[in-house]
Amino acid sequence: MKRTIVMAACAVLAGLACLGGAGAFFTSRAEVPDNVIRAGTVAVSTEPTSAALTIDALAPGGMCERTVAVANTGTLPSTVVVTCAKKAGITDFYNALTCDVSVDGVPVYTGPLAELRTVPFEIAPGARARMTFAVGLPATAGNDLAGDYVKLSLYFDAEQVH
Repeated sequence: MKRTIVMAACAVLAGLACLGGAGAFFTSRAEVPDNVIRAGTVAVSTEPTSAALTIDALAPGGMCERTVAVANTGTLPSTVVVTCAKKAGITDFYNALTCDVSVDGVPVYTGPLAELRTVPFEIAPGARARMTFAVGLPATAGNDLAGDYVKLSLYFDAEQVH
């Protein structure tokens, strides 16, 4: 008797399994072709591209302003930090110079030129910022700096906004 019940149950289960597999279902599919995903870019450029802070005959107590246009030529919003490094010249003169930097009229650095590191400022893709560098020689500069010079490079480091 038990055997008959077990065999009947197995037959019912097998029949149910066949019914589910034998049925037909309607289906559909939509395609969205030609999808392209690109990574964004971070790129900045400057104008002028060289000698932006060239100053002749800076006197003690004097200050000269120079401007640099910075453009975000990448595709992502970026933050930019500007630094500089001495490449040649007289270290005492370099250390004596002061610098005030503003971006579109907003101050981003005030202090010794030798320690220049602006606060980060943001530039949107395709946008430009006008940077003003006011380089000065303190009135207390002595005759020992007369005729000295410094050659330096400005660095515009950009990073995507995050």
